[in-house]
Amino acid sequence: MKKNIFLITLILVFFNINFCFSENLSKIIIIKGKVLDEETGEGVAYANIGVVDTYIGNASNFDGDFEVKIPKTYKDKTLQISAVGYKTFYKKISEIDEKNFFTVKLFPKSYKIESVEIVSKSKVYMKMLKTAIKKLNENYLQTAFNYDIYYKEEKKINDKIDRVRQAAVKLYDANGYTRGNSYRVFKERSYKFLQVKKNFDSKSSLISGTTKLDDLLEMDIVRIRANVLDSNHLEKYDFKLLKKTTYEGDTIWVIDYNLKEPSLNRTGDYYATEYKGKIYINQKDFAVVKNETFAKSSNYSKLGRSFYVNEKRQNWKPISIEYDFTVIYKKHKKNYYLSYVNYNRHHIFENKKNSEKKTENLQTEMIINKITTTNVQVIKKRSYYENIKYNKKFWKNYNYLLDKKK
Repeated sequence: MKKNIFLITLILVFFNINFCFSENLSKIIIIKGKVLDEETGEGVAYANIGVVDTYIGNASNFDGDFEVKIPKTYKDKTLQISAVGYKTFYKKISEIDEKNFFTVKLFPKSYKIESVEIVSKSKVYMKMLKTAIKKLNENYLQTAFNYDIYYKEEKKINDKIDRVRQAAVKLYDANGYTRGNSYRVFKERSYKFLQVKKNFDSKSSLISGTTKLDDLLEMDIVRIRANVLDSNHLEKYDFKLLKKTTYEGDTIWVIDYNLKEPSLNRTGDYYATEYKGKIYINQKDFAVVKNETFAKSSNYSKLGRSFYVNEKRQNWKPISIEYDFTVIYKKHKKNYYLSYVNYNRHHIFENKKNSEKKTENLQTEMIINKITTTNVQVIKKRSYYENIKYNKKFWKNYNYLLDKKK
């Protein structure tokens, strides 16, 4: 009799758990689709997909594919899809059939640059950068906030996948976008892991449990100095206007930059030998909406770009080290916030003993899924080491970046 009661109780508990989970999913609208360039038919990478007047959303992957999960309470709101260089797309969520694959075509939009603008001196564009730097306090929130972050890393050795890790993270920034050096910002930002899924066991060593999230946060050029937005070093750059384009209805200047004398205090990289890129500035309010940087280095520490390496202790000699990163910012209400960061490293090494060659490729990225500016949760320290049990139900309801097509 007792066994029967226990069995019935177990069944009821199991049913209740599954019922709650199903009920949870029924409260979510799941839209799957692809963002395409209207002219070329190619996928638009890293397009912002969000709900107007909220910070709920996701981004398209490298191929333009996306999946966004929206609470049904927002069904009467509007879905917005935007990318730098394209006309913004809007559609009522209630008019989208979530049962069908949703294909969106974005129209490219750019403007002709007058010949006078092309031949203008570098100092004209340097002045644009100086104005953008002065207006950072106006354009970006200066008080504490939380970011809910989706994080992903993929490491390949000799073109074979070594490890893949995805994580949900909550970040606390004590001073918002009040600028500072790397050390100060490091002390003001902290985070904790909410959930993790991966294809390896991080319990095997301390190194395997650490992530590259700190490296990604360093690419937030508005928050940290030692980049093209440092007014102390603008004279060391060459600038030119590449084009004018559009982003969410505003005209954008695209300015090419090349650092003539790379150094640690100008790049955040101890071994930088080349540092160049493109910065996108809103013509209306001088807000930085996007940055793309390409760099080369002569060496690299596993502790981070800014650290010194004792070359005598290296078993593998670096032959080539290159990396690039893309940062996108998005306006929400009155301020701009971080929206997306992508950071890729490509290393070629040679074994000092037998001259064997080895390649390492690391791709990391993060999407800001949510911003909290009121009732901010204070997080006192950084969780460098993640060791959280995988929760399948959590990921069913979570917005994350789709994998690339192989």
